[in-house]
Amino acid sequence: MIAEGSDRYPNTTAEDWVTYADHVVVATAVADEALPLDDDAAANGEGSVDRMVTMQVDDVVWTSAEPRHAAPATFEWSGWGWALQNGEQIEMAAADEPRVEVGHTYIMALVHEPEFTDGGKQYPEKWVSLGSDSIIPYDGTEIGVGEVQGTVLSEAKAPDEDAVDYSLEDELTGKSIDELVAALSDATPGARADFGPAGQTDG
Repeated sequence: MIAEGSDRYPNTTAEDWVTYADHVVVATAVADEALPLDDDAAANGEGSVDRMVTMQVDDVVWTSAEPRHAAPATFEWSGWGWALQNGEQIEMAAADEPRVEVGHTYIMALVHEPEFTDGGKQYPEKWVSLGSDSIIPYDGTEIGVGEVQGTVLSEAKAPDEDAVDYSLEDELTGKSIDELVAALSDATPGARADFGPAGQTDG
């Protein structure tokens, strides 16, 4: 099932990445688990099953001049889970995006969000991505090779350079991690707008 979500932060250009990310890492999904259903979903057999993925950081390839938190060695990741229909679980993924599955490796532009309280409810600190263009399959040495939408791509998919949503991810598809690092090193950070928990602008 194809799901939809909104990006937390701007993430289409190298400038976006160096403005908002704390770190860019290469990370491998090493474990995952389905989270408990809420009472309504359990009773009705309808709703969604959330999934938590344990990510192991293999390499930190870029760090902001002013990171909000040190890069993690491992972190928990809220990945796409399953839609529950008539009691049956159907895998969910976003169109043309990684589902983030165990055994696969990804390039991730990460932001650390501190714990906060909203409406009397406390939310724990966590690592999140900038958005849909900041999680990139990277199973080998070529950007864009790996898991996308639950399917493994053995070669990078050629991007459409004329597409209106052409992004840094598209620009780097088929290239090396060194070329990503060079692009980030050449980019100039802009002023950070107020996104994330404090502004409650993320989806």
